[in-house]
Amino acid sequence: MGADHFVIEPDLTVQRKNIILNPDDDYFRELLKPYYAITADGQYLFGSHQMGRRPDCVQFMVPGGYRLGRGQRKFDPLVGRKLFLTIFEYLKTVPLLVQDGIQGEIGYKVGLRITTSLANPHSGYIGWMGKQMIFPPERTMSRDCWNYIVLEPLPLDIVREILTFWPAFDPTAPLTLFDLTGMDRGIRRVLNLGIDYFGGAFKKPNLTMVWNKAEGDGLISYHAGCTGDRVLKGLSGTGKTTLTVGPQLEQDDALLGLPLYDREGKVGAVELIGLEAGSFAKSEGLKSTSPEWGGLMASKKDGTNNGALVLAMNIDCENMEYSIKDIEGYDVKVPVPVDGNDPGHLLCTEYRRSGTTNGRFIFPFSALNKKWGYNRLKILRTEGLSFKRFDMVEPIIRIVDPVMAVALDSACESIITSAIAGKRSGTRVRSYAATDFMAREECEQALLKLKVYTDLGLGVDGKLVFVINNAGLIGEHDFLGNQIRVLRNGEPVPQYSRGSGDEKLDLSGNIVYQGQGEKISVSDSKTLIRLVEERRIKNWIINPIFGYYVPDPRELEDSHGLKDYCSRFNPLRFYSAEQIQAFAERDIAERSHFLKELFHGQIGHDDLLEVIGSWERIPVPDTEEIEEYYAHLYGSGASSH
Repeated sequence: MGADHFVIEPDLTVQRKNIILNPDDDYFRELLKPYYAITADGQYLFGSHQMGRRPDCVQFMVPGGYRLGRGQRKFDPLVGRKLFLTIFEYLKTVPLLVQDGIQGEIGYKVGLRITTSLANPHSGYIGWMGKQMIFPPERTMSRDCWNYIVLEPLPLDIVREILTFWPAFDPTAPLTLFDLTGMDRGIRRVLNLGIDYFGGAFKKPNLTMVWNKAEGDGLISYHAGCTGDRVLKGLSGTGKTTLTVGPQLEQDDALLGLPLYDREGKVGAVELIGLEAGSFAKSEGLKSTSPEWGGLMASKKDGTNNGALVLAMNIDCENMEYSIKDIEGYDVKVPVPVDGNDPGHLLCTEYRRSGTTNGRFIFPFSALNKKWGYNRLKILRTEGLSFKRFDMVEPIIRIVDPVMAVALDSACESIITSAIAGKRSGTRVRSYAATDFMAREECEQALLKLKVYTDLGLGVDGKLVFVINNAGLIGEHDFLGNQIRVLRNGEPVPQYSRGSGDEKLDLSGNIVYQGQGEKISVSDSKTLIRLVEERRIKNWIINPIFGYYVPDPRELEDSHGLKDYCSRFNPLRFYSAEQIQAFAERDIAERSHFLKELFHGQIGHDDLLEVIGSWERIPVPDTEEIEEYYAHLYGSGASSH
């Protein structure tokens, strides 16, 4: 092949003059000038048509006999192969951004190549954000994963060609199509069509391929934040970033666990391996006291700081609105000034201008952890799941039974806090290991975790402490998931904005009301997790319903500074013993049903029967025992029933 050509992969060779290879930040600053605004604090602010990922648009091509997991949709490999080749023909005709990089640290590294069409130059924002999130390429790296991103509408002749072999193709619908048919040869690819959102086109597709490769090599995949020896997993919005961000931050979303075996094949330790170089953090509700604030404001320049590069998207900003503009023949969503004013400060507690609470920003981990990137050995000592529950789940619980730990990990729980994906606010949702981007049967990872938890031991003398953190409230929802509102003269009481004093409204314009529940604050959760990490809680008390451990509330008050813990978090303050019993019976039924459906028909199902049936074996105590337990644990004076 001549010097005037460039091989992106064996199936795609393009003219070298059409590509930009691994450009620096200055290139992106110039290319993207029409599409961003620089805020008063120095962040580069972008807009996008889509406000979040579209997991409903994801499908997989897999080798014959390969088994996908629950909810993972298979795509015809013959049709998919033709689709890839047709898109490759299109890519030969447009300018391309080609980026190489690595996800992983010493111990496990995966090489990537991301190719983005620049027919619509706005697509370059995805590449600029991606450059901050992955590690730089190395000269000796091998490439294992390829990502192709085409944001713009496809030309009519390409659409017609696709329709000849895929009549159901909808050129207006976003599509993420993974080609895993070459995984045995170390080749994984993904095609993203019409995905105008960084997390959906770059971040999560790349992670899906990297995790898939690592899982096949016997590693554990974590959708989690981590410090030097603790991981905290959780679905979106459950606080895994907020509760991890700080001076000890290593990763806030994606990592791997490498089991280290002794001569007898027993797991003696798990090494933690980070996959990303920066945080794609959520801006919702941030203020100057929030842990992530330092990352957002790392862009500010002062006498000792030149300012880090911070890229933001879909966040409200003073003096700015978001508008659809025609730039170079494409409709793009961009921030525009109001009445010619300069951009002001980001407004992380307002959402009218952007139309979303899912504003995001990217900052380097090194902005908060000055020792980040020193390739220090990280060994797992504490593993946590961050749930978001609004009823009777305690602020923190400890699991000492490996079977129960796998059962809870396999049905990670949260609450929908705003109506999305056809689910109403208050809906309880569950997901295997807090992830929706696996590409294999869940049994395989569940069995590996069961071995790890069993070998390391979760008990008092074990090497690993496993906890559940509740990032929600106690007493906010009734049995059906409805908010129990504070009433005044028989009428619900609205929440009011601290700044303006106006009634708070949700994105649909509905009034947000005060609920009766007790919020488990970020400070509460951080303190509890720190106490667990440092092994400072001495007294753990067995919950008679589920058999897990909870910290002695009086120790937390008397020895660890958690003021009024007993009165704030006593479930009897909000519910009767009969209601608590009903919540427990509901959780047992729902968790059992989820696990049966999740693992049904998978290889290894029979080896997980103890996990699948773990909840059904729990005898729910009578109401008298429940009331006696909570009254004794928290103090009978706090009970209102």
